[in-house]
Amino acid sequence: MSLLFNGSIMVAATPEDVWPKLVDWTGQGQWIPMTTMQAIGRQVEGLGTRIRGRHGPSIGGRRLGFSDEMVVTCWEPPYELEMTHLGPWFTGVGVFTIEARGLRTWLSVRERITVRGGKVAEKAALAFRPLLQRQLADSLQRFVRLVADNAPRPTELTDPARRYLSRRNKAPIFADEAEKRQRRQQRRRVARS
Repeated sequence: MSLLFNGSIMVAATPEDVWPKLVDWTGQGQWIPMTTMQAIGRQVEGLGTRIRGRHGPSIGGRRLGFSDEMVVTCWEPPYELEMTHLGPWFTGVGVFTIEARGLRTWLSVRERITVRGGKVAEKAALAFRPLLQRQLADSLQRFVRLVADNAPRPTELTDPARRYLSRRNKAPIFADEAEKRQRRQQRRRVARS
């Protein structure tokens, strides 16, 4: 039985600022709860990198729960990362897609996993699916905060949206319109009372 998980979020940083945080395997514990990730072997980035994730609560400095081994099957910085889950508890594919949106980034995650262990494992996976989907959404929120804390802040000169708003707010015609709108609203209040 396959389970699908997906999520997406806007990040206030460029793809070049998002990518390093996404592929910082040991740093993923900062935004994925109850998870410790580490690269296996000498290769720590690029196609073929092997990663072991340990999931579950930490007691006495050790993770209690289950482990998950993965290999990077697509590495296209800073736009796409694909990881294949090798097991032993489940197999599948996870894809992270990064799309530039001006000085911001649209980050999407799609994951398809196949649970091993027969009917009992399938029923347990179905029961926990809503919780895992919620955990994915929460993890993305934490990721946004983590990246935003470390990314350079856009200014009026670097952010097209801010440049537009600064010109629009300073244009005399708009200031004139705001005054007219306030006078209309005041006349309506007087007429109602």
